[in-house]
Amino acid sequence: MCAVGPNVVVMRRSSILSLVISTALGIAIVADDDGDWTGSGTWGLVAIALAYLVIGLARGELRRPRVLWAQLAGVAGFGLVAGVALLVDPDVGRYVVAAGWLAHAAWDLVHFRAKLVVPTWYALGCVVVDAFVGVSLAW
Repeated sequence: MCAVGPNVVVMRRSSILSLVISTALGIAIVADDDGDWTGSGTWGLVAIALAYLVIGLARGELRRPRVLWAQLAGVAGFGLVAGVALLVDPDVGRYVVAAGWLAHAAWDLVHFRAKLVVPTWYALGCVVVDAFVGVSLAW
């Protein structure tokens, strides 16, 4: 969690550690890119959406119907993006998947700010990794 004062930003140790680890992981993922976005690039997008649903269920965060439906919509939406990416021309599909990963980074940021569904350190780390993957696919 971050706290912003007049001239200072204070972060919890878990948030700083999450940023460091997720940056290293993002760099490792980008460095290991074999150019085939149709595998982990596409299905990873669905997997991370499912992870939020599973973690939210395990933490008891999905008791409110509105939160549960939002997570189900996220899984369906990111699954749709992955499916569309596989159906269109591969040169276009790569950018569709990249947009999906960047959209998931925004999804993570919403969860981070709302402090819902997943721990804040997880959402913050996911923002970083998703942004790395999205930008690398679009590059």
